[in-house]
Amino acid sequence: MSHEAFQVRVYGLVGRELDLEYSDFTSGKLGPHLDVNPIVSTFSGIATPVSSLLEIIQPLAESTHAIFHASDDFQAILPIEQLENALLLFSQEDKPLKKGFPVRLLVPDGHSDCLNVKSVVSINFIRSEPHQKAEFGFANTVSPDDLARN
Repeated sequence: MSHEAFQVRVYGLVGRELDLEYSDFTSGKLGPHLDVNPIVSTFSGIATPVSSLLEIIQPLAESTHAIFHASDDFQAILPIEQLENALLLFSQEDKPLKKGFPVRLLVPDGHSDCLNVKSVVSINFIRSEPHQKAEFGFANTVSPDDLARN
């Protein structure tokens, strides 16, 4: 497991921003605990539904998409309506995740090729073009100026 503290930041166009810790997930504060294996057979562990989190944070009416940021600069942008059956996997064998720490997004019925994002550290709710589909990839953290210098 990572030596970093367990924290998932939820922010942006929401009624309530949160900085979530492991105890927020294990206590059931964020919603019911679900065994993911019957839902996504390639995974085991305990998850909470993203829909329960949405009830708590109350995305604003203008919020159309959520960006799931991973610790390695990978990100997935998903329309909010595709999150209805999504899960946040947070525990395996009654412990924090070893692979995918702190949480892993699972979208069992999404319309994107990216149905699994490991090591989610923040979720940013944004307004985007209504026709924008799910996207994923690594954030461009190198500026054109940096490339020109090399």
